Amino acid sequence: MRRLHHSAVLVLSLVLFTGANALASLDGYFISTEKLAAAAGTVKIVDVRAMPLYLAGHIGGAVHLDRAEFLDTRRGVKSLIPTVPQIEKLLDSLGISDDDTVVAYADHGNPYSARLVWTLRFHGHEKSYALDGGYEKWAAEGRGTALLPTFPRGTEGYTVRAHRDLRADKDEIYATLGTPAVAVWDTRSAGEYTGTDVRADRGGHIPTAIHLDWRELQEEVDGVRVLKSENQIRALLAARGLTPERRVIAHCQTGIRSAYATLVLTGLGYPHPKNYDGSWIEWANEPSLPVQVGPETGDIPRT
Repeated sequence: MRRLHHSAVLVLSLVLFTGANALASLDGYFISTEKLAAAAGTVKIVDVRAMPLYLAGHIGGAVHLDRAEFLDTRRGVKSLIPTVPQIEKLLDSLGISDDDTVVAYADHGNPYSARLVWTLRFHGHEKSYALDGGYEKWAAEGRGTALLPTFPRGTEGYTVRAHRDLRADKDEIYATLGTPAVAVWDTRSAGEYTGTDVRADRGGHIPTAIHLDWRELQEEVDGVRVLKSENQIRALLAARGLTPERRVIAHCQTGIRSAYATLVLTGLGYPHPKNYDGSWIEWANEPSLPVQVGPETGDIPRT
């Protein structure tokens, strides 16, 4: 796809993506199928589903990106955010330049597109959005799809010029456990939280963590999972004590589902929400870090 001229970028930003650089709103981070259709040919579309699904049908002009390309493993911890050289190389390979608008999509209800957008936002690429409802909503509405793959024209010279404070690590979480001003949001399933569903060396949850399954942020409409309204989500979060007055750090198993949650918090205007991308796979596998089993939170054991 051609690079947008400055005037086209301005029009697109003002008309289609209002809120991204002004007052926070969910449509500053998630884009509807209607708006993407209106922007056809002027944005870079990235399909992060499995390759067989892409080959069976995708949004016209979308390039495929394997999720392994934007998830890194360091010090034995998988699914971490890529480094600056890695993200620069990746965006060059996709033909994405600094001023391109990027729209990522996956299956409906699938958080991997949000993880890519969170990654791009962390590395300063503000014009990046996750498609609400994913490919299923697009196809169900009878919008244009393709079978032949789109091969990106590589570029050179993408440079990360800024970072956003959207990422937390285990040290930050441990240092603030039990602090009223900070809330740890466990976005996993109830079984993972209580410890009946064990997916690491230990089961359970981080002490004092608040449980709210990330899927509660969505609802099913015509067979497709999409975001609930802002008012619904605000009420849901408030009922769990995840309020804007607190600094919220989200996590899941590997920082994928919690990336979706972090984008939602950012879109709602929460101050400095963060995603702990090391997440449970790192925390539970570190014996020195405290773990609690069961539905109740308790005292924080210090070692």
